[in-house]
Amino acid sequence: MRRRITNRIVPVYAALTSYSRLPLIAACGAVIVFALSVGAPAGAQPIKMYIQGPGSQLSAISISGLKDLGGDSDHSLSSEFVGTLRRDLELSGYFRIIDPHAYIEDPQTSGYQLGQFNFADWRSINSDFLVKGAVKVDGGNVQLTALLFDVAQQRRMMGKEFTGSASDAPRMARRFADAVLESTTGQNGPFDTKLAFVSTRGGRFKEVYTQTIDGQDPFRLTDNPTINIFPSWDRSARHILYLSYKSMEPALYLADLQAKRETRIVSSHGRVIGGAISPDGQRIVAAVEHAGTTNLFILTRDGEELAQLTDTSGINVSPAFSPDGSKIAFTSDRSGTPQIYVIPAGGGAAKRLTYSGDYNTTPAFSPSGDRIAYQSRHGRFDIFVIPSSGGEPKQLTDGEGSNEYPSWSPDGRYIAFSSTRSGRSRIYVLMVINQKIIGPLTEGKGDDTCPAWSWWLGE
Repeated sequence: MRRRITNRIVPVYAALTSYSRLPLIAACGAVIVFALSVGAPAGAQPIKMYIQGPGSQLSAISISGLKDLGGDSDHSLSSEFVGTLRRDLELSGYFRIIDPHAYIEDPQTSGYQLGQFNFADWRSINSDFLVKGAVKVDGGNVQLTALLFDVAQQRRMMGKEFTGSASDAPRMARRFADAVLESTTGQNGPFDTKLAFVSTRGGRFKEVYTQTIDGQDPFRLTDNPTINIFPSWDRSARHILYLSYKSMEPALYLADLQAKRETRIVSSHGRVIGGAISPDGQRIVAAVEHAGTTNLFILTRDGEELAQLTDTSGINVSPAFSPDGSKIAFTSDRSGTPQIYVIPAGGGAAKRLTYSGDYNTTPAFSPSGDRIAYQSRHGRFDIFVIPSSGGEPKQLTDGEGSNEYPSWSPDGRYIAFSSTRSGRSRIYVLMVINQKIIGPLTEGKGDDTCPAWSWWLGE
C-alpha cells in the first residue's frame, strides 16, 4: 500500500519507497516493499563527514528535540526526526550544528511557537538559527510540526506540518531539511532524493545499490555473481537503467521499481556496453560495440531502435541526456584521444567541447543544462566542469586520489563523485560554488563507484 505524508503548509503527497532487495537473475520476480524503515538497518555505519575547501564559514544552528504532545513519551520519534535533520543539515555544507549538551532549555517544558520560549537562551550559545517543533502520535498516525527561527531577529522564518506514520519520520526530516535550505538560501535542498551507486561490499562482484543521500535505507538492487554497472535514473526516480553481464553477455536492464519488473535491452547491431535513460523515461541512448567500433543508438524503453546517432570507425561511449532530453553528451576518440562531445538527440553534427586533458569521459549535464561535469586525466583523474556550449573548463576536485563519475544533485549545487582519497573508493559530494568536499557518504567493505543522483522523489 502506498503511504502518504501530507504537509499542511505546502501539500506533499509521498509514495514512500524503501525498496527491499530485488533479485534480477534466474528468479525474475522483483520484490519491492513500499515502506520507510524507522532507522538504518542493523549493522549500518554512521556517516563520518568532513568538509574542506575555501569559504568554509558555517552558520550555527540549534535543533531542539520535539515537544511531546502525546504518544511519544520515550522521544523515539523525536530522536529519529532530529537525528536525520542534523545529518542532512551538516551534509549540506552550510551549517554547523550546535551540540545539544549546550542547550539551556528543555523542549518538554518550554513552548515551540513564537512567544512561548526565550530567544536569549539561544543567543547565549551563539545560535544563528533554531529549529523547534512538536509531535503527536495517535495509534499509527503521526502529526509533526517543525519550525525554523532566525535567532538574531527573533522571528519565525518558516514552518511545516506533516502527517504520516512513525516510520515516515526520516523522510519528514529530509523534506524539512530541503525547506530549511530554501528558506535560508532561496533554493530548495537536495535531500528528498536517492543515490544509486555500484559497490563490491557484498563480495567480489559489482552490484547496484541505492540509499538516501544521508546514508539511510540502503537497498541492494542487483544480486548476481557478475558485473552490474552504470546506473541511471529517469526524472520520476521510478526507473533505473543499468548494464549487466548476468546473461553471459552485456545488456542493458531497465528496472521499474514500482511495477516490480525489468526489461532486458539488446541491439541487433552488436553488444550493448553502456547507456542512459532520458529524463522522461521514454528513450534510451545505448552504446553498441561491433567489430572494434562503438556507436550510439536511440532506442525506446522496450529496446526498439529509433535512430543511429553516431557512425564513426572509433569509439563513442558514456552517453548522457540533457535535462530537456534534446541533447546528448558523450565521449569519443574521433580526434585521437577521448574527448567530450555534444550531439542533438534527434541526430545531427556533434560538437567537440574539451581540448585539454588526454582522457575526458563520463559527462553529466547540470539540471539547468548550462554546464557539463566530467572526469579528466591530468596525471590522475579529477572532476571538471565546462559550459555546455563550450568554453574554458574549471577543475573542481583537488587532485587528491582519483576522482571519477560525476553526478549532479537536482538543485545543481552539488556533485556526487567517487574518489580514492581515503584509500578505498567511496562516494563523496562537492559543493560546486566553492569546491568544498563533503563525505564520504558510503562506508564499509569493498569499493563504491559510479554514483547517480536521482531527482526529487515527489509522490
